[in-house]
Amino acid sequence: MIFITGCTGLVGSHLVSEIVKRQRTTDNGQQTLSSIKLLCRKNSDLSLLKDVLKRYGFNEMPNNIEFVYGDVLDYDILEDAMQDTDEVYHCAAVVSFDPSDKGSLMRVNVEGTRNMVNAALHCGVKKFCHVSSIAALGRALEGESIDEESPWTRSKNNSVYSNSKHEAEMEVWRGIAEGLNATIVNPSLILGAGRWDSSSCELFNVIAKGFPFYTTGINGFVDVKDVARAMITLMENNKFGQRYCLNGALISYQNLFNLMAQNFKVKAPYIKVGKGLSEIAWRIFWILGKLQGKKPLITKETARTATRKYSYSSAKIIRELDFKFTHIEESIKEICDVYKAQNLRNF
Repeated sequence: MIFITGCTGLVGSHLVSEIVKRQRTTDNGQQTLSSIKLLCRKNSDLSLLKDVLKRYGFNEMPNNIEFVYGDVLDYDILEDAMQDTDEVYHCAAVVSFDPSDKGSLMRVNVEGTRNMVNAALHCGVKKFCHVSSIAALGRALEGESIDEESPWTRSKNNSVYSNSKHEAEMEVWRGIAEGLNATIVNPSLILGAGRWDSSSCELFNVIAKGFPFYTTGINGFVDVKDVARAMITLMENNKFGQRYCLNGALISYQNLFNLMAQNFKVKAPYIKVGKGLSEIAWRIFWILGKLQGKKPLITKETARTATRKYSYSSAKIIRELDFKFTHIEESIKEICDVYKAQNLRNF
């Protein structure tokens, strides 16, 4: 039995699809597959999960999937769901860099992870994989690289999201100390075809419409399919009591946007936005968000991140498992192709 949270999100939907694909390949299509329980709310939008499954070759919801209705804040539901469960993948999280979301970030990311760990310990779950974030490893000085050994430093510059993921990860380490066989993955910025109005997917939507600006920063990016494959591979190889950075490529935002523009056949961004303009930009978007009653496209955190140069190392998982990441050019092309197929009127 496998139990997965966050199945309606980008990582969770690809993880479910990858697990089902591997089961079908192994069992040659026979109906002797392990049961998969997916946690979601009764009113959850399953469109992304269904769409990703379809891209993996499943036109209908696989019959070995069972939905458990609830959320990570309901401990009793988690405990019931984990009875007789062998593996747990915890993907559910709130992702936001808006300080006003601090309450939900701490509740879902920290309290929710605490509930997951406690339920897994109580039910004797054999394997547990937690999706953390590169943000939980703190910040390195420019010119330094972040990896699994990087120390966490409390700072006023840490975002509320970063703090919430660090505290969530501490709950998993506590579980490990109490006997839980758990592994942790720390992905950099995840790229994948998902909801085009949220997270990194929104970048594709913006560039496809002819966005003229680019920033001067460098960041790490990883294909969502690689994240799913890495999680499964780490569990298969019993890599417990450890965490693994997942970063497929270091690339400047300018080059990233240029790759997107090339695939969309639109003009590449041509107006450079340095630190000064980025400080003005996030304030303008904050005001617009307040006036329109919407979350701002650019926040103080994302504006400042986009002008800084970060470096991350995935040497550990490459060395231990000979893991190979998808080339960034291949990832961008595939995501752009999905976007174009779903937005035919614009191309």
